[in-house]
Amino acid sequence: DGAQMCRTMAPQRLTGLSAEADYEKGEDNHAEQALTQNIDDTWNAGRAPTPGNPISLTVTLPGNQPTFIDHLCLLPYQVPTSAATHHKVYVDDELVADLQGATRHHHPMDPVPIGRPGRVVRIETVSSPSWVAWSQVQLFGNAPAPAAN
Repeated sequence: DGAQMCRTMAPQRLTGLSAEADYEKGEDNHAEQALTQNIDDTWNAGRAPTPGNPISLTVTLPGNQPTFIDHLCLLPYQVPTSAATHHKVYVDDELVADLQGATRHHHPMDPVPIGRPGRVVRIETVSSPSWVAWSQVQLFGNAPAPAAN
């Protein structure tokens, strides 16, 4: 399944990430909750995108050097459970994926190939009948080697 494929496609899940969002639904709904391994920790924007007003979740990798990102895995939290959505993925402000199709609540989306180094990944939801919410956002790749002293 998609979740298992995400775990085995690349050498490692990248850690030490931070996240910010355009909107957060309430005080207990922070963007970084989408980065945990617990699918009950969900970030929810509390609103759906409108034409010309997408909703973004931005993930920043640690350190000062770009990290090679192999792929991105996304687990939507979505009601209605099966709906047509449109998401765009940017790495360092360069469009790397344009995802359009049906997504379902707690059903992993296909892994999104990135295949390049970067520091900032932005997931922009352009259209969805649902509030924008992610149960899991995971990046896989090769963490940079520690700097020599």
